[in-house]
Amino acid sequence: MARRGLFRWKIADYVARIASGIMGPEEFDSKVLARHVVDAIRHVGMQLRDERNGVLVCPICGRGPFTKRGYFLHLTRTHYSQLIDLVEVEADRIAGVAKNVVS
Repeated sequence: MARRGLFRWKIADYVARIASGIMGPEEFDSKVLARHVVDAIRHVGMQLRDERNGVLVCPICGRGPFTKRGYFLHLTRTHYSQLIDLVEVEADRIAGVAKNVVS
């Protein structure tokens, strides 16, 4: 697997873990990824955590209810490319904000 594909897969994996509650956002950190990408993964993961009356529902497509593991699998199999796109947009937004603050 190409390095870029591996990073994309790991990003989607971590977003899905945070969104499903398998991993808390505070538990995720990476020495390989840039800080703004780590923050974007945490933020997107928390945005996708939609729990209604104790069950997980997908805010992207409305399917559910899911267990933690079922929601993780749903996100990684059904919404893989959307997870990557959401992280890219959020990382660009965070990097842009940081750039404007420094300027």
